[in-house]
Amino acid sequence: MSTKAFAVFLQELRDGRTHSELSSHLNELLKHVKDTGKGGSVTLQIAVGPAGKGQDVDKVIIKDKIIAKLPTPERGSDFYWLTDDNELSRNHPRQSMLDLRDASTQPPSNLKEAAK
Repeated sequence: MSTKAFAVFLQELRDGRTHSELSSHLNELLKHVKDTGKGGSVTLQIAVGPAGKGQDVDKVIIKDKIIAKLPTPERGSDFYWLTDDNELSRNHPRQSMLDLRDASTQPPSNLKEAAK
């Protein structure tokens, strides 16, 4: 008894939509693996049940389900200080701020006098 090849069945299932969706999910998975360096998966689940009641089953209903688990990139973290009022701050709440200026635009005043 010769049985139909699974690949042929898969291409026929839901008029080829299942095969098309699997191809699309696989392509997306490959892109995410390349971008993240992490693995993922595409799973095809096929459920087969009788189309009617009784012992003589000559018709079946086939349902498919595709599950794609794509890898996600690492998410960064951020650092904040907590103030006394439980607010978030980028600056340490107990340290004063230094007034800084851009030193690349003007030489310090003591170097101007030394150059004369």
